[in-house]
Amino acid sequence: MRAKDFITESLRTNNPCWKGYKPVGTKKKNGKTVPNCVPKESIDKELSAEFDLIESIIDNLAQHNQVDPEAIWEDLESLTDDELYVFAVTTEPVMEDWQKTNKQDKTDGMSQKAVNAYRRENPGSKLKTAVTTKPSKLKRGSKASKRRSSYCSRSRGQMNMHSINCSKTPDKAICKARRRWNC
Repeated sequence: MRAKDFITESLRTNNPCWKGYKPVGTKKKNGKTVPNCVPKESIDKELSAEFDLIESIIDNLAQHNQVDPEAIWEDLESLTDDELYVFAVTTEPVMEDWQKTNKQDKTDGMSQKAVNAYRRENPGSKLKTAVTTKPSKLKRGSKASKRRSSYCSRSRGQMNMHSINCSKTPDKAICKARRRWNC
């Protein structure tokens, strides 16, 4: 158990605040950690406002990701009201930077690691990595073969539209990706 959790738990069991006040976490005062005592009425008003905010955030998140809000609420059922309040007030949404992940592993096109990061950031996404199998090894008419030929024709159109010649500029992103896809 971490120290912060221990202090917060001890504050909940032993109420060190005055009558009508409730401890909400701790704060530093003159270099010491002391309970942060706030009036109970203000907490109840703040809690209801924060829970309304949490509900709207979850509804928007569910609508954006085309997921049932109840599925998200099931994940949050393990949290108590106090933990949910502290989570909503103190933490910001963590969005994973899949582009940063992709640059770090230095792969031409998106690596499996970057695809996994993208899927975590965008639940319900059907993004897949490149078909890196040699064309001669792919079965004619298979899903992988169709994905590869579709990508190759799309990227060829992009190259023609932007007048990119991969023999002159092999370090362009589209040229690297086309090499990875064996186009």
